[in-house]
Amino acid sequence: MPLEAPSTSPIASRAINSDFVVCENFVFRPANVDGFSHQTFEDGTAITTVNFKSYTQSIPDPARRLFDFLLAKLNPKPTGENH
Repeated sequence: MPLEAPSTSPIASRAINSDFVVCENFVFRPANVDGFSHQTFEDGTAITTVNFKSYTQSIPDPARRLFDFLLAKLNPKPTGENH
C-alpha cells in the first residue's frame, strides 16, 4: 500500500483554513492533508486512508475515486511528463 505525501500544488498552496473540497461524500481541507494511501482487501472492499495534521481517517473507496482525486490534486505530474 503506497503512502503518498502531498507536494506543493496549486490546490494545497491556495487553500486557506476555510477552503473545503468535497469528493465521494468526504469533505476536507487540502491544506491539512499530510499523506494518503489506498488499500484493497481480499473480499473486494477498499479504503482510502487520509492522514491529517492531527488525525487519520479511513474512507470506503472501492472505485479509488477519492484516492485518484487526491493523487491528481495533491501530487500533480510535472508538465513535461508523458502518461
